[in-house]
Amino acid sequence: MTKPKNIRVVAALIRKGGQVLLTQRKPGRHLGLSWEFPGGKVEAGETDEVALERELREELGVDVVVGTRCFETRHNYGTREMHLLVYRCRIVAGEPRALDVNAVEWVAEHKITDRQFLPADLPLVHGIAHGLVSED
Repeated sequence: MTKPKNIRVVAALIRKGGQVLLTQRKPGRHLGLSWEFPGGKVEAGETDEVALERELREELGVDVVVGTRCFETRHNYGTREMHLLVYRCRIVAGEPRALDVNAVEWVAEHKITDRQFLPADLPLVHGIAHGLVSED
């Protein structure tokens, strides 16, 4: 049996006025049209912070300050195992727009569970919905 490919992924938890910024994956991609926290793969030679800054510029056209890590998990998708690290971030320039995602939305924290999320994101989604993930 082949060992799954290990992929390091970083994502941003961006909050504003009781809402969380979410992105929807493009159709045709793995688990297309699922919702997730914005971010992406860490490329060779990048730190988590540099990768997250790059991904948010590419996907949403925003510049961020990357803060503390607030969530970490691993999820096996069969042929790949994702190591997901989520960081609290703050937008310092730009307005989020769907550049390399299907959609971008601010969603009320208490309604976050109404969306169809990637499996790896579900523990964080439930933590946010139940007030278990602090702002800082």
